[in-house]
Amino acid sequence: MTTTAPLPAGGDDTPFQSALDALDNGYLIFDANDRLVAFNDAIRGLLPQIADLFRVGVSFEALARADAEHTAGSPYAVDGWLTTRLAWHRQPRSSFDKQLPDGRWLRGSDHATSDGGRILVYRDVTDERRHAEEAERYTTLLRGTLENISQGLVAFDEHLRLMMWNARCFELLDLPDTFAQAGTPLVDIVRYQANRGEFGEGEPAVLTTQVMSMFTDPQGATYERETHKGVMLSVKVRPLGKGGFVATFSDVTERKNAEQALRDSEQRYALAATGSNDGLWDWDLVNNRIYLSERWKEMLGCAEDEIGDGAEEWFSRIHPEDVQRVTAQLDTHLSDVTSHFESEHRVRHRDESYRWMLVRGLAVRDGPGGANRIAGSMTDITDRKRAEEQSIHDALHDSLTGLPNRTLFLERVRQALSRVRRTPSARFAVIYLDLDRFKVVNESLGHAHGDDLIIAAARRLEQSLKFGDTVARLGGDEFAILLEDVADKEEATSIADILQKALSAPFTLGTKEIFTTASMGIAHSGEEYLRPEDILRDSELAMYRAKELGKARSVAFDPAMRGTAATPLDVETDLRRALDRGEMALHFQPIISLADGRIRGFEALMRWTHPERGDVPPADFIPLAEETGMIVELGEWVLRNACAQMVAWNQQHAPSAPLEVSVNISGRQFTQIDLVRMVTNSLDSSGLSPNLLKLEITESALMENAQRSVQMLQQLKELDIKICVDDFGTGYSSLSYLHTFPIDTLKIDKSFVRDMGRNRHNLEIVRTIALLAQNLRLDVIAEGVETPEQLAQLRAIGCGYAQGYLFSRALTIEAVDHLLAENRSW
Repeated sequence: MTTTAPLPAGGDDTPFQSALDALDNGYLIFDANDRLVAFNDAIRGLLPQIADLFRVGVSFEALARADAEHTAGSPYAVDGWLTTRLAWHRQPRSSFDKQLPDGRWLRGSDHATSDGGRILVYRDVTDERRHAEEAERYTTLLRGTLENISQGLVAFDEHLRLMMWNARCFELLDLPDTFAQAGTPLVDIVRYQANRGEFGEGEPAVLTTQVMSMFTDPQGATYERETHKGVMLSVKVRPLGKGGFVATFSDVTERKNAEQALRDSEQRYALAATGSNDGLWDWDLVNNRIYLSERWKEMLGCAEDEIGDGAEEWFSRIHPEDVQRVTAQLDTHLSDVTSHFESEHRVRHRDESYRWMLVRGLAVRDGPGGANRIAGSMTDITDRKRAEEQSIHDALHDSLTGLPNRTLFLERVRQALSRVRRTPSARFAVIYLDLDRFKVVNESLGHAHGDDLIIAAARRLEQSLKFGDTVARLGGDEFAILLEDVADKEEATSIADILQKALSAPFTLGTKEIFTTASMGIAHSGEEYLRPEDILRDSELAMYRAKELGKARSVAFDPAMRGTAATPLDVETDLRRALDRGEMALHFQPIISLADGRIRGFEALMRWTHPERGDVPPADFIPLAEETGMIVELGEWVLRNACAQMVAWNQQHAPSAPLEVSVNISGRQFTQIDLVRMVTNSLDSSGLSPNLLKLEITESALMENAQRSVQMLQQLKELDIKICVDDFGTGYSSLSYLHTFPIDTLKIDKSFVRDMGRNRHNLEIVRTIALLAQNLRLDVIAEGVETPEQLAQLRAIGCGYAQGYLFSRALTIEAVDHLLAENRSW
């Protein structure tokens, strides 16, 4: 048996204790009975909260319990921590990190000695942990930036082994994931590409050597080449200071195709400049400082030293109309609602013009939901946006005169009606104007001079109105005029007299002087209209009365002109009782897949059959229901019954693919806080699978409160419910929200589909929307399809679905049963 001489007691002035005190790390030495026999001065500084307990003979458990009471909190937590610590203490060797109340971190090791005792060593690792966390944060930031640039990027070390890359690089080069590992030799990747014919014809070994020489050229290299899939890449290789290189890969296929088509070297240069690198940005949210790359500043025409590092350098340049939307999109990502930040908005250039930019970014988070940094890229998309805006402009304006057309005019009247509802003192009037004897001019001088007269009349009308008024061409020789801030019919009549005088002056068409007059009908907002179509209708009735009275005059609308039509008050009263009386019914219009011509679902539409007035058009009661709030109760009734009916049809007819049902959600319904509950109740009560329900919501309803809309739609999507943007293209005419809202389908408004055959601009708009949806992986439904020609055009441009009178009107439940039994296809 061997014995060990006892250690000197902690604090004794012995050579052993002096040596122990000279150590930077803290030491606690226990004997075989787990009693403290020695310790040094450093341990007092590392564990000051229990320093007074360090004395020879104290037990390890007593020290551990005292330490736990200072750091763990509740008695339950103390016991749990102590149990864990004692378990570690019984192991031959253990190590652990712990944080002190003052924020410092200690790393401890606890191991047994040969005589049955224990030695505990503590050291301060606060700086070490901070450095490791900072390195990890910057690594994440770099990866987020790399994955948000449009180029592929790869870096190799001095031994030509892979050390950094982004997913875009492997996508462009079409490389298997097996190569995406740190340390992969460059020669293995080049040899793989050569073997599959990536570098043209020739011996793969020779081609591999040639390509390797380009990557290792100390001067770097810049070249273009085509991949085996026909993608044209622009490759730039830049050597690194200590060996190795960085290479970037840009997809320039579209640019090269355009160059080949144009065969013009100057245009080739312009396109190459357009396809240049993105601008990069990195925003430190904690200190509110933002790094903007040199390219970012160049895109706005600024030199490096003209823009500082404050966040206002970006936000102060955003167009005032876009600031709220950009802020909402940014907030939804920073609050972890969306996976990334993406926004299309206008940014002010140095020359005071505005450029459209696509800005993408990814937040770096230091905990659940908390973001401390966000970085990304900026791409100039001005040309694309101008083309889109021009297409939308053409759809809302008359091609001959450039005036607003009927669609845009009704939208402006709708806005005027909204202002009246908010501010009753705000009044306006509508004039419906028809040129007298225009048919005589057209037939006598020809259509060209007829067009000249229309254009000249349009200019005179514009010049005769005050700023803020709107003149629109409705078609042929008919115009509509919106007069803002008109107190009464008398004031509107005075303005009509001014217009009549302006038109009475002779027009010079070619060598002839032509005289014309106009018949005008006036309707004033004092009649308390609900819909823009109603006030336009009444002004048209008044215009026809003016023609009856001899033309060349204006007539103010009188309610007697409507005959015996029901008043809005009558409609409202009857509408409140319609559900209870069983006067409401659901009709269903089929939605057709253009891929196979078969029915894929139905849109549920509410119909009202009044006992005295018969069928009441939806346009006559839906706006009223929206205004009075009755739409909420009616909408819930539609949703509940539509879901139940779709379950019945899927069970009865058992189609190869289950039928979907689309239900319209009004703007008023969308603002209800219990909308999600109402939808889930309808699904639960009917048994309809959530993925067979599609909710149709208009653009204007979504954009009323963009941030709230994102949250509401996210809740619906989490339930597997599909979302469709209804009447797409007629609302905000901005495509940027498509990246923000979690939607599935775009429904092209019938006003675009109706005139595709006669109006090439409408055809281009439909084509653009279909292509946009394909790129965003969204479905497209064209509504209002009435002719075989329209159907053929939609199929040709790749539209997925359609509905309209060509296939079927909205049908009763019984009629749908017969239609499904026929199993038709178109």
